[in-house]
Amino acid sequence: MSEQHPNQLRSGYPYPGQPGWNQQPPAATGMTKAAMIVGIIAVVLSFIPFVGFISFVLGTIAVVLGIIALVKKRPRKGFALTGLITGAVALIVCVVYIFVLIAFAHVVKQGAGQTAPYTYTVTGEGAYTVNYLTEDIDQVTTQEVKGGTFTKDVTASTLFGLVGATNAKGNTGEITCKVTDDQGSVVSTKTSSGSAAQVTCPVVEGITK
Repeated sequence: MSEQHPNQLRSGYPYPGQPGWNQQPPAATGMTKAAMIVGIIAVVLSFIPFVGFISFVLGTIAVVLGIIALVKKRPRKGFALTGLITGAVALIVCVVYIFVLIAFAHVVKQGAGQTAPYTYTVTGEGAYTVNYLTEDIDQVTTQEVKGGTFTKDVTASTLFGLVGATNAKGNTGEITCKVTDDQGSVVSTKTSSGSAAQVTCPVVEGITK
């Protein structure tokens, strides 16, 4: 029986001078490489708003490739594990985004259903067009005004209500919009001038455009 180097007995690997001691580790397969690359791309994109939803597909692909590579014991197990882990992280981030969007949509829906009384006022030096939203946020009311002051008492959505105006063709005068609440306090106001000048005043308190 041939003698074995003490370090060889402890490590289980061929030692210098023994057959196979300088053998290179097996190269990574296309599957393990793909799992790692797709997984890394997925986890990076997942943190980018809106674009990150692509990671839901890429993350799934990375996880599947990583699992298959591990089950089939393809060379370079670390590549497969990297793809599996990064793909799973990307999927988790996407799921969190979905829950956040659902919660946001719920808040917006509730806010859109709440209404309050407001007064819309537009003053112009010449002809202009008024557009405004009230309770029905899907319906924009339009009215042509030849000049002077336009005033409308409305019950509008506290989230989406607004009034806007645009100078008519050839009118370069000043135009101003204003929204006041039922206490007479100014919620928002804006002034502009010039050809095709536009102004928009929302009912969201604290916002002045």
